[in-house]
Amino acid sequence: MTIKVRLLGEPDEINAMVVHLQEEFEVAGGERSYPNRGDFGVRVYLAVRTRAAATSKSAQRERVQDEAKEVDP
Repeated sequence: MTIKVRLLGEPDEINAMVVHLQEEFEVAGGERSYPNRGDFGVRVYLAVRTRAAATSKSAQRERVQDEAKEVDP
């Protein structure tokens, strides 16, 4: 499952939060920041998903392929 996230704040604080999220999750985005309209700071858009979800999907695909090879007579 992928979750879209928007972070708003000061650039240094956002960078620290992105690093923190990367320790626990797969994180895409965060390279570009946009100035907030009518407010201080910037905003950054991320896509975040758990690492377990990514590994379980690839492991499941491998098992299905291995079973298909064993079925051949």
